[in-house]
Amino acid sequence: MKKKTFITVAVIMVAMLLMTSCGNKTTEDSSLKNIKKAGVLKVGMCPEYPPFESINNSGAIEGFDADLAEAIGKEMGVKVELVNTPWEGLISGLSSGDFDVIMSGMSPEEAKESGGKVNISNSYFNLDEVILTTNKDIKSKKDLSGKIVGSHAGSASENAVKSLEEQKIKIGKSATYNRHSEALADMLNGNIDAMVVEKSWAKEKAKTNSKLIIV
Repeated sequence: MKKKTFITVAVIMVAMLLMTSCGNKTTEDSSLKNIKKAGVLKVGMCPEYPPFESINNSGAIEGFDADLAEAIGKEMGVKVELVNTPWEGLISGLSSGDFDVIMSGMSPEEAKESGGKVNISNSYFNLDEVILTTNKDIKSKKDLSGKIVGSHAGSASENAVKSLEEQKIKIGKSATYNRHSEALADMLNGNIDAMVVEKSWAKEKAKTNSKLIIV
């Protein structure tokens, strides 16, 4: 697919790490003050997307985003609490104050679909969207013509599938799922022909399943 996904930090209402100035006086954003007062930065994550966030054998969240959150907390001088949250509950959890920021592989497009409820940081990681399949006859996106293609509903992956029509590639059907893992299971059971997913996630899954082909 080679469609880029840019990962951002979603922040409720105001950009937490920014400083604002008034005349010659520089003041910290009120949300930053509240976090420093509490002594903890709560970070919402859906730990189902290795290598960015996943659950290790000890039951803790680990990965790139987890490490980045810890580094930000260290710079701020506060502890970091990673809040395990289902993907579909991230924006609502942020809005209701369950955590202070979202760091969970969320693209700017996905964050903006919140209807202006959140602000986002500059992108800090760039990913390719790729085709993951078990069908050796699928060697390019053109080979998805007439095929059933799965993707995570409401994600950059689904947007990549939608973009195929603009490229005059008519797939047989777009099948959407609540999780990448659900699409993968359906593909391994022969119910869909391929799925579109972030390259990093595809590589992690291909390490443990020789049937999987990354296009």
